[in-house]
Amino acid sequence: MSETGLTETADPDEAFGALANAARVDILRALWYADDQTATFSELRDAVEMDDSGQFNYHLDKLTDRFVTKGEDGYELTLAGRAVNGAIHAGAYTMDGSIDPMALSDPCPACGGERTFHYEDERVRVECDSCDMTATALVPPGVFADYDREQFPAVTSRYFRTIYQQLANGFCWHCEGKIHPTVVPLPETTLHMETIPDDAEDLPLVQYDCQRCGAELIGDLGAALLSHPAVVSFYHDCGIDVNERPFWEFSAWNTDHALIRQRDPFRASVTYRSGDATLTLVVDESLNVVDHDRRDSG
Repeated sequence: MSETGLTETADPDEAFGALANAARVDILRALWYADDQTATFSELRDAVEMDDSGQFNYHLDKLTDRFVTKGEDGYELTLAGRAVNGAIHAGAYTMDGSIDPMALSDPCPACGGERTFHYEDERVRVECDSCDMTATALVPPGVFADYDREQFPAVTSRYFRTIYQQLANGFCWHCEGKIHPTVVPLPETTLHMETIPDDAEDLPLVQYDCQRCGAELIGDLGAALLSHPAVVSFYHDCGIDVNERPFWEFSAWNTDHALIRQRDPFRASVTYRSGDATLTLVVDESLNVVDHDRRDSG
């Protein structure tokens, strides 16, 4: 038993091996769609249309305790069983697709140039036509499944906002593990750019590292702090709901918006603007806000 009270009770190969059968996936999906997501043995067997009771019991037994649990009213999905259904609906395993590039109405936050939205190979890519600034992120196809093509950029904006909110709360976007954010100069990240900006040494980015699965995400300081109360309040007082604007409108990809002020102790700042009003937040290396300066217009 670990100090946290949590233990690894199954080998990943064993756990996922239990899903290597179509009948077992059908059982999990049948429970997902059952009334109150609960079903008796016979109701489940009827739902998956398996006449052989012994064969059905064999497959159900392989799922029980890990993906399915038996209660007073019948069988129910565990969190793991719900996660499997969620992954199926996300489309990561069952969907694919791409769209023709789309022009975005919002200018590049780095240079003001025109930008183009791409989606292919489960990846969103937003490219600037005037500079080398490119934003990429993996987005499950299911995110777009219920929307028209012209809605894809707006849907992506909301999806990015959701991911950053999860990061701000300290959870990995892949495994829900503990996230460790670090503010670093652009050249010290793994971000791939054909041309490094002249001011790259002084441009702060945020590197999020998952302590459990090792996943990494690199973002800008403007996006990282968009949900901070001071930022939300600033824009609210300016008559702007940050949730209604495209997420990338608040990006800080040049030193006019974000800047490393000093190295020891480390301090970086990001400035948000609305007309003549500004809000500057100062952070340390761990993305903690240590100071702020608000200057209202007029």
